[in-house]
Amino acid sequence: MITLASVLPVDSFNVVVLIAVFVLISLGLHVTFGLLNIVNLAHGEFLLIGAYAAFQVQELTGSVILGMVLAPIVAGTIGIIVEGGILRVLYDRPFDTLLATFGVSVIMRQAIQLGFKAGPRTVDDPIGGSFELIGFNIPWWRFVIVVAAAVLLVVVFRFLERTRFGLYARATIRNPGLADTMGINVMWMRAVLFGLGCGLAGLAGALVAPINTLTPSFGVLFLLNSFLVVILGGQGSIRGLLAAAAVLGGSLAILQFSISTVSAQILVLVIAIVGVRVRPLIVDWRAGRAATRQHKLLRHEAG
Repeated sequence: MITLASVLPVDSFNVVVLIAVFVLISLGLHVTFGLLNIVNLAHGEFLLIGAYAAFQVQELTGSVILGMVLAPIVAGTIGIIVEGGILRVLYDRPFDTLLATFGVSVIMRQAIQLGFKAGPRTVDDPIGGSFELIGFNIPWWRFVIVVAAAVLLVVVFRFLERTRFGLYARATIRNPGLADTMGINVMWMRAVLFGLGCGLAGLAGALVAPINTLTPSFGVLFLLNSFLVVILGGQGSIRGLLAAAAVLGGSLAILQFSISTVSAQILVLVIAIVGVRVRPLIVDWRAGRAATRQHKLLRHEAG
């Protein structure tokens, strides 16, 4: 029997899964780097904290689901502490925030290594098993990751674009001085946004932990891809983040079927660099087309 899976050159669902993973690992950075403009080199370690929080709760209670629920709370709380204790005085000094978050990342990684040792750990698959769909054998947890990425993308977009908090957050980011005169607590807003970004990173780390081996370098493996997605998608753009995740995650998934993972990652980096160079041209072209249409419309109404 001929199925869709038998005629496609790659396992298409794995492509979808990797795109979903790219979305998950980048959402937190979308907030801390894309919105707050903090070059957060500790983002990978917040992924790591979420993964190890899920592992530790699993060890203590036997419930991996409870660990995944607590992971964003633990990571978000640590993020708020880091923001208040280190980053709060560095918002106008981008290079200093880069150095500070790099130092935080080293401390966190070493603390994890001291607490859990360097040996590999595993987080249990909370569901297990798989199902058949149009010829593809789809593991349930990978399907959950895809659904979770889609839901989180919509929730974060609506939260930041359609709520009063999102309005205050955008005002804080674009003009802190004016926001302060309007009665918005700028320091509190920044702390909550940074905590939100770290909490999203922790949740992402917990969700992807069951399909990866857990080591103290777990977060570093995702750090570069997270930055590539946010930079290529455009800082502060959820739609751009989804498009960049699709391009980079899809490219990596497809390339890994024909070349080594290292070579595939290098090519994805090249694709990202080309995309960053081409993206402003596309934006200018779209703006030019919009201006031309507006001009034609005005001429038509004037005529």
